[in-house]
Amino acid sequence: MAQLVEHNLAKVGVAGSSPVVRSIAFPDRLGGPFSAKWPSGKAEACKAFTPGSNPGFASRQHPGAPAPVLFYICGHGSVGRAQPCQGWGRGFEPRCPLQTQQPDYNGSRAFSYPSSGLEPERERAFWGVAVALFVVDVSFGRIIVGISQNLVAREIHPMATEKSSSRSWMSDAAIYQIYPRSFKDSTGSGLGDIAGITQQMDYLERLGIEAIWLSPFYPSPLVDGGYDVADYCDVDPRLGSLDDFDDMIAAAHACGIKVIVDIVPNHSSNQHPWFKAALAAGPGSPERARYIFRDGRGEHGELPPTNWNANFGGPAWTRVADGQWYLHMFTPEQPDFDWSCPEVHAFFCDVLTFWSDRGVDGFRIDVAHGLAKDLDRDDLDRWHLAEGDDMVDDGTHPLWDRNEVHEIYREWRRVFDRYNPPRSAVAEAWVLPERQYLYARPSELGQTFNFEFAKATWTYDDMHTAIEKGLKAAVESDSASTWVLSNHDVPRVATRYALPQIKATRYHQIALDWLLRDGSSYDEDRELGERRARAALLLELALPGSAYVYQGEELGLFEVADIPWAVLEDPTATNTHGPKREKGRDGCRVPLPWVAADDPTQGGSFGFSPADADAAPHLPQPAWFSDYAADREEADPTSMLALYRDALWLRRKLRGCANDLAWLDLDGRTGLADGAEGTEGGVIAYRRDSGWACVTNFGAAPVELPAGRVLLTSSPLVDGRLAQDSSAWIMLGEI
Repeated sequence: MAQLVEHNLAKVGVAGSSPVVRSIAFPDRLGGPFSAKWPSGKAEACKAFTPGSNPGFASRQHPGAPAPVLFYICGHGSVGRAQPCQGWGRGFEPRCPLQTQQPDYNGSRAFSYPSSGLEPERERAFWGVAVALFVVDVSFGRIIVGISQNLVAREIHPMATEKSSSRSWMSDAAIYQIYPRSFKDSTGSGLGDIAGITQQMDYLERLGIEAIWLSPFYPSPLVDGGYDVADYCDVDPRLGSLDDFDDMIAAAHACGIKVIVDIVPNHSSNQHPWFKAALAAGPGSPERARYIFRDGRGEHGELPPTNWNANFGGPAWTRVADGQWYLHMFTPEQPDFDWSCPEVHAFFCDVLTFWSDRGVDGFRIDVAHGLAKDLDRDDLDRWHLAEGDDMVDDGTHPLWDRNEVHEIYREWRRVFDRYNPPRSAVAEAWVLPERQYLYARPSELGQTFNFEFAKATWTYDDMHTAIEKGLKAAVESDSASTWVLSNHDVPRVATRYALPQIKATRYHQIALDWLLRDGSSYDEDRELGERRARAALLLELALPGSAYVYQGEELGLFEVADIPWAVLEDPTATNTHGPKREKGRDGCRVPLPWVAADDPTQGGSFGFSPADADAAPHLPQPAWFSDYAADREEADPTSMLALYRDALWLRRKLRGCANDLAWLDLDGRTGLADGAEGTEGGVIAYRRDSGWACVTNFGAAPVELPAGRVLLTSSPLVDGRLAQDSSAWIMLGEI
């Protein structure tokens, strides 16, 4: 029906006009009064309609934009005009001039445009289209279309869209990362799949997140968990089909949830048709120009072009039958694209268009800092390939964070801006903090992950510094901050905080050493880890900008350290050796527990797979997962899941303008060695422009909270004061 609406709107001169409201419908109450579910979970009725009109739906416009005059077609067959809606009830509270809190709608699409007088012939055309659409769809008893009087005069009253600002919906969204192969298996194959995500969409909606980000689901040999892509425009048959993907998109959008997909532009799989063609075509061919092939060194080219080691271990070059070598910064099965080739540029613009046309709302860009390379220099051996070893702040590293990479993202921005609203993007760029902002500029991707927050130890100094750097980068790039505690590449946050908080030369080194020894080298204090993870959640979600939640984080899952080495899937485990040996990232990718009673020792999978599954989950689940299963936590109002739901929904009501934050007088160090592992303690305390504050205590002594009404705490208060490793949200000045 949406396509039919667009087709008919084109007939009256408004092709390409974009909706400014999400879809709404009332399948059980045709023609009934409008209502919307707000973040509080309450339904509020809109009262401001012409008496007796009984409209089927309504919408509201961006603050400052012309008030819409709305038309409706109700299920009882009457067509009429409603008054501009002003009465949205208690659930609606404006945030800032560029953002308003939107209710969560469900159902079929509805469109509204700014109101202005129509020329007579346009008005006649409008009513002809509206009535025709009503006749077509009335047998289904559904709302068909809602449009305002102004269909054509967009030059006079421009739409209030994201193109008018550097901000996008992603600027302050709570985004849930899904690692599809470990989220939910709908077929019994032992692999999570796209239909499994659709099955759990209600769970995601209840959680309170606003978008989901899917790690790669494309056809892949799975050498690197799907980040070795064999076809960028399809779904891995083991995970479903494009039809399944379309169903998932529709289900997400019906729940008011946007969809972000992973794009992997640095390298492909060696099973990609382009790489197979490159091997067959030989040196100097156009097919080889798409990848980085070089002649070797030595008398007969028997030595690799450089001495680099790959990120996942082993040499970074592999020799092919005709004697040339190709570069792979990760595994030999992941050959690097050559971004000096125009075909590569055109190909990825087409990929972005393909998924955008299917309704994808945004993209996460893998290894965003690695695409541009300079291999035509004579000092390559003095540089390291391993990320972070020798990063520079001037963009001249031969492999990482080169200045030329930004030309690529300016090109992509032109693709994103062809859509209304423009597609959003976020960069995975492990670069120096002072260069993060370059990727987040509005003319490029618009956001970049602030990994300083995820890398920090649970100490006052580390966390405070990470916040300061994240806010600074956002201001420099005129973008929004991003906050991440966990993802599919790092040990789970609850485990990191349960281990000794010792700063090392490499972030997470303690957790990596602990994993290497199957969790036996340090005591994992789970009670302490959970307490700190709960406090970190409130600290993160209160910060301005977007917040990312990795699947299972909301259940309080810990890292699975004792996976048998023989069943590990991460190439890091097999490709690293000696002093650089690592067990890899599988411990945070174990399939989620949904049902506590579905015991794996009795052939179950904690509800990950159907009861009649043909295969066990692709990674083994430990027995202790039963204590963290979603159904068990659903029934416990003190669980981590309950805290995440409360915090995410409350955040949607409280959040203010992007990047606003003011430090409170309470913020500061204690001057005592009373923090984790004898570090100096302190209190992180800040307020947001909408009048609420967050306080996190890293010191041993409980602290008095600022005057106001306590909204949420991560741990119970002690005589009204905030204990160590706890956070609280307060509405300042309220009793």
